[in-house]
Amino acid sequence: MARVVWKIMKHETGKLSFLLVLYAIVSLALFLYSYTQVDLNLTLSRISIWQAIQRSFQYIGYFQRPLSTGLYLTILLGFFGLYAVTLLMISRKAIGEQSLWKIIAVLVGFLLLSYPAFSADMFNYMFTAKTVLVYHKNPYAVLPIQFSGVEPWLTFMRWIHLPSAYTPIWIGLTLPFYVLGFGYFLLVLWNMKLLVAGFYVVSVWLVGGILEKVGDGRKVLGMAILALNPLIVIESLVSAHNDIAMMALALGACYVFFLKRRMGSWIFLSLSAGIKLMTVFLVPVFFTGWKRGWALIAMIAALTLVLLRPGREFLPWYFVWVMPFVALLPDRPLVTVVATVMSLGLLLRYAPYLYLGHWNAPVPTIKWWVTIVPVGISIIAFFFQRYAKRSDPKSNDQR
Repeated sequence: MARVVWKIMKHETGKLSFLLVLYAIVSLALFLYSYTQVDLNLTLSRISIWQAIQRSFQYIGYFQRPLSTGLYLTILLGFFGLYAVTLLMISRKAIGEQSLWKIIAVLVGFLLLSYPAFSADMFNYMFTAKTVLVYHKNPYAVLPIQFSGVEPWLTFMRWIHLPSAYTPIWIGLTLPFYVLGFGYFLLVLWNMKLLVAGFYVVSVWLVGGILEKVGDGRKVLGMAILALNPLIVIESLVSAHNDIAMMALALGACYVFFLKRRMGSWIFLSLSAGIKLMTVFLVPVFFTGWKRGWALIAMIAALTLVLLRPGREFLPWYFVWVMPFVALLPDRPLVTVVATVMSLGLLLRYAPYLYLGHWNAPVPTIKWWVTIVPVGISIIAFFFQRYAKRSDPKSNDQR
């Protein structure tokens, strides 16, 4: 089967259309699967036929958990397989930037309307905006639980005993998108996802712009490393975390820096940190001339320090802080390989919950192993391959 697929992919006239079909299939599968995770306390539509469809999807997600987990793992396999093939084709100049944007359009087109299956943060974004616009309250001064008895969303929200954790800049960005939802839950949800998807697209464009300024010669490859990474796709287009907004503004700071507009660069970085504080770790990078490797190290340091806090878990979307700077180093295959396998390990952390339906033991142990083992194997395999190439006389003759 793999040989047949590869032969089709090598055919000049059919490779892009075949890629688009495959991406459409896996994106549609993820779109449909996302609705298996709709909270049992949430009714998305009052139309009876849609309620019946919703219940049939929820039955798979909540009462056929082995099947649900198998579907999730199959979708992951499809995305990572396509990711590897697409990066290989781009590195061989088989497809270009225009083709990449068509693939991105397919992903956004299908997943914009998906349900935020793997996190409830989106509902907190929505309710914070609702607190300001509907209840006319300060989201930092009131708790969501104080609206018990009048607010139906509390039945499926999380962290209702805490005030808003989001910054004024982020809340301000969400307000127009809430207004344009006209009070309809699904429309508000999709509008909020549109906001996050916009930052995803901007991030990809900025990676290309930066690599073009640097003159790396691997502009399209860098864009694809970010845009098509399955973790970025799931956490930015499905769960729609605002971390991609933070990183889009950080990339904007980098891009403006290369335009030699230093004040503008500082403004963009300030706005980025104003959404989430982690990008303050990029401040020292300004004094090194915005070296891409140092930016990656800075965000890895930010991630490490956050994880060193007692009781802090490595949530998959935290890796969104790192991937844009991996994408800015397309000439470092080891970095891309390790980041890809790390992305796989982090997305596998959802599997034990999908299978067992809880986060208690043995789930924490399983999550640790599925994160660490793939990374270790990938590093060993990479260095073994490098050693084998250096030991091969034919390889040495070619050099």
